[in-house]
Amino acid sequence: MSGGRTEYHRVDQGESPSAGDNDSGILQPRRGPEYAELDIGEPQDFGEDDDVRFYQEFSTFNPQSSKAQTWKRKRFSLVHILLVAVGCLGVYASISLVWNLFADTKHGDAPDTAPSDIVPPTTSVGSDEPLPSGRARKKLLTYDNVHLLSSMVDTTSLDWIAHPTDPSIDGLYRTVRNEAFTILKVDNATWTHKLADNADVIKAASGLVDRFSPRSWSVSADWEYMLFNVHIEKVWRHSIKGTYLLYNIKEQTMIPLTSKGNDKIQRVEWAPTGHHILFVRDNNLFVSDMMHEIQVTDDGNENVFNGIADWVYEEEVLGTGTSSWWSPDGSMLAYLRLDDASVPVYQYQLFHPDNSSVIYPDDILLHYPKPGADNPRVSLYVYRPGFGKIASETKPVSKANDNPDTDFHPHKITFESPFDPKNTIITNVAWLTDGSDKLLVYMMNRVQDHLKVYLGSADPKQLTAKVVRERNTASNGGDGAWIEITAPPIYVPAHSVESLTADGYIDVVENGEYTHLALFSPLDSPQPVAWLTSGDYDVISGSVTFNRKDAVVSFLSTQASSTKFNVYQVSLNGDSDRQVRALSPPTIKSASERINTEGARDGTYDAVFSAGAGYYILKYKGPKIPWQAVYSSKNPNFERVLNDNSIAQNAFDGFSLPTVEYFDVANDAGDKMNAMAIYPPDFDKNANSKYGVLFRVYGGPNSQQVSQAFSLDWHSALASQQDVPDMQWIVAVVDGRGTGHKGRKYRSAVSKQLGILEPADQAAGAKYFQKLSYVNPHRIAIWGWSYGGYTTSRAIERHSDVFRVGMAVAPVTSWRFYDTIYTERYMKTPEMNNGGYTTSSVNNITGFKNSKFLIQHGTGDDNVHLQNTLALADLLESNNVPGFEMAVYTDSDHGIYTHGVQPSLYARMTNFLFRSFHELENKQFDFWRHSDPNIASSK
Repeated sequence: MSGGRTEYHRVDQGESPSAGDNDSGILQPRRGPEYAELDIGEPQDFGEDDDVRFYQEFSTFNPQSSKAQTWKRKRFSLVHILLVAVGCLGVYASISLVWNLFADTKHGDAPDTAPSDIVPPTTSVGSDEPLPSGRARKKLLTYDNVHLLSSMVDTTSLDWIAHPTDPSIDGLYRTVRNEAFTILKVDNATWTHKLADNADVIKAASGLVDRFSPRSWSVSADWEYMLFNVHIEKVWRHSIKGTYLLYNIKEQTMIPLTSKGNDKIQRVEWAPTGHHILFVRDNNLFVSDMMHEIQVTDDGNENVFNGIADWVYEEEVLGTGTSSWWSPDGSMLAYLRLDDASVPVYQYQLFHPDNSSVIYPDDILLHYPKPGADNPRVSLYVYRPGFGKIASETKPVSKANDNPDTDFHPHKITFESPFDPKNTIITNVAWLTDGSDKLLVYMMNRVQDHLKVYLGSADPKQLTAKVVRERNTASNGGDGAWIEITAPPIYVPAHSVESLTADGYIDVVENGEYTHLALFSPLDSPQPVAWLTSGDYDVISGSVTFNRKDAVVSFLSTQASSTKFNVYQVSLNGDSDRQVRALSPPTIKSASERINTEGARDGTYDAVFSAGAGYYILKYKGPKIPWQAVYSSKNPNFERVLNDNSIAQNAFDGFSLPTVEYFDVANDAGDKMNAMAIYPPDFDKNANSKYGVLFRVYGGPNSQQVSQAFSLDWHSALASQQDVPDMQWIVAVVDGRGTGHKGRKYRSAVSKQLGILEPADQAAGAKYFQKLSYVNPHRIAIWGWSYGGYTTSRAIERHSDVFRVGMAVAPVTSWRFYDTIYTERYMKTPEMNNGGYTTSSVNNITGFKNSKFLIQHGTGDDNVHLQNTLALADLLESNNVPGFEMAVYTDSDHGIYTHGVQPSLYARMTNFLFRSFHELENKQFDFWRHSDPNIASSK
């Protein structure tokens, strides 16, 4: 879990299609051997690709008893898809390829994209109207074809890149075209710059790797070197270890990134200028100028992390595995040093059942602080690489501490009035300069209700950072709840805005109930000089882009609706009454007829701006099938469609899909909760007690599930199933108290009492459905993953009068078992809130005795440890709870993908759901509760 951020951040470690040109003006994804983007010098992106929220998961459950009937249905489904989706042999072949690719491929242990954080389906695509006489009726989704259809939906993007010498040339992106690594211009088909031919790169790599098949590539800021990642090994949610090769474009030569230990590189990043590069190996930070390599730190080990995050900082603070930052001019870098020596170690095992040569399991030792335990000791350093001080090229590798010039040693930043070092969390570090002189540092106390913002200097003679602003919710009548960790601020130079005579920055700050854009100037100002937005909506942290040339700020907000994001702009010039202008939906007529169709524009959006912010990729994310197009910040008539997903639309038109409804549901406190329902394609609102309702819940603090983002998944197939016609399902989603974008009071209501209000609000939603005439009030179930598994468990524990069946995947069952930074943010420490920890744990078996309950977990879960499930299982087993079942998945982490087991997980849930209600309604014999015949006969 990751607090208010999206919980599962996908690390796209495989190949990613780039865009190619065609004469239609619509860019379609190339299906050749392209290379993916490497996380190096990324452009500013609104949100993350995983927010597109496609489930790539499905259930193979099939209640038909006849294998022949099953095969006949699968075969007919495929043929029908092809007939509806294609009108020519070429498209037929491409869809067949997609089928062959996905039908027989099992998921490996992919990065953590578990469904506990992915928003449910939010649209109906197509219609269930009968086709003209003589033609087949539209098909329904099955558990077999839902993954095929969802995989057809493309999320094409562009890898924006800055020009090395002329910032006025904007709209450049990098791709592979015509077997060459190339820079193109989005608005000029004749502008092209070839970096290297693919054949030359492969030839240069000969002898360095057995087979040159890079997973990703990037280019230095001066376009003189290319970096290829040729091997990736996942570490935790965001972090990897990789093997890297450097290609000299001019000389057409290839060398390893480092001559020593090149196969376990933990982090790589180009400097924003020139071709300096930093990397981390064995928890030590290095820098290189291609001629010389300097080891910046030498104390890295299993306890000390330099320039990268340890587990808890990666998961709960930074949202990334990196903790080092180049200055804008590339002359300095700042980095965190994390000391985990006093952090307790959690141990679990990997069994490798697919490897017969492994007899003893691997012991995994992980520094993992649990509530009340020591946190990592964090410190901040700055370092100026001393390449020019290296005396001779005969010494290609050196250490920073070997350099006699003290200017080129790492220097530790100290802080005015700091928190206790044992209870200090550094949440953000940002350079507020075009050079390398000013740093803004965000620091919180252990329980994250007290924030101090420091302004520091990188000058070795002025290393004490001063407090410039502060917020403490536990004082001055505050609510005492947590302060959200936000993205780094955006630098605004003096005179880039009218009347701005001193440097400043833009930050996303709470202003009353909601988060808004604030402009601070000068840098040490304790209060904003201006609020750029206001109102009953949130500006989304991490979505802000500043166009210096035009003094315009772009951002995402929930101004239109709390269930969807839209793209907006506001000018910093002019009078104080700044008008916010919407960039989404686009208003011009599109080159794509599909984008022009009714309903294809209204919904939720994302955007990625070019290096100069003059162009942006507008990503329509739902509720209809997504599309992507490029627009200009200056020319309102410019459009370039990247992908309108018309092929996917044609395929979807052959299906009668579930429909969706958005609405409000009141909880017991009178709050209006966002809700949505997914109805079967043949939904009959005039039916009597026909439908059961499955609640899909997450419910974690500042999360959101009721979102107008496209998805097609297991829930879609469940709502569509007609194999058990007397047990059809509606899938319901309710965002109760604690969730985001409904104001601070609504969000912080769960402070110090997790697991009380969340299940109560789910129960309120269930009672709403129970009163509907078409709902069977006795068929109400709930399921969730991670925090959703916790909410599910608490709902069964406390509200089994409503929820008769619960299914929890990888749940927390006691907050004493989860990590410090997440848990203490919401619960305080056990010393401060011992009673709250007790009441928030799953420890009452009464509700479980009255219901059916399934729990599933991966044995290799580094995030929510199997310890949680085993503790609850022991409680239920020792009390002979009859309706409890459990499944574990060997070596799977929190995403439960290892050995392709995820279909099994969903099949088990499907079977459990149907079987449980069959047993409850038919009073199945229960051997735990049978009467003693001796006692019966003696009466």
